[in-house]
Amino acid sequence: MEFFAWLEEHMHALRACEGAALAHAVQRSCQIKADVVARDECETGLRAILNFGHTFGHAIEAGMGYGRWLHGEAVAAGMCMAAHLSCALGLAGCSLVRRLEALLARAGLPTRGPVLDERDNAGRYLALMRLDKKSEGGAIRFITIERPGRAALRTAPDALVREVIDHCCAAEAVPVASVAEHSAVLVGV
Repeated sequence: MEFFAWLEEHMHALRACEGAALAHAVQRSCQIKADVVARDECETGLRAILNFGHTFGHAIEAGMGYGRWLHGEAVAAGMCMAAHLSCALGLAGCSLVRRLEALLARAGLPTRGPVLDERDNAGRYLALMRLDKKSEGGAIRFITIERPGRAALRTAPDALVREVIDHCCAAEAVPVASVAEHSAVLVGV
């Protein structure tokens, strides 16, 4: 939580490539990753949280053709999509989604997913995400968030994932609260 707030406060310095800010960001990121890996050396579950945004991001990369979007760009858009899914599942507040989107936008990263298929965009994402290494038996597993620093591996109903994809890839964004309220009915939250 503290590092997220630090990033919000220092994004201008990071974008300006100020040495002290960059050094702190890299050092803290490495510490966080090392802590997670040390707590899950045999990859029994916790380490999966390091893949926040990657399920959607890998679908973007595969669907667009590798190299059209940088990995970090695809993961950034995927993080926003995963945050919206977390909100729709009732795990994260809409204010966290807005904070994450604002931070990534300030970093110059995309916050919306591309349209991969004009006829059935969500279907294309779902098909590609079923190929993700975290999927098991056709069930797509997502890294969801509750707050900065608190993530978990979960499944979600395809209908809800479709709504999130449609929202996050639309030219005009539907208000996040509307998606969350409508989606809560689908998952019984």
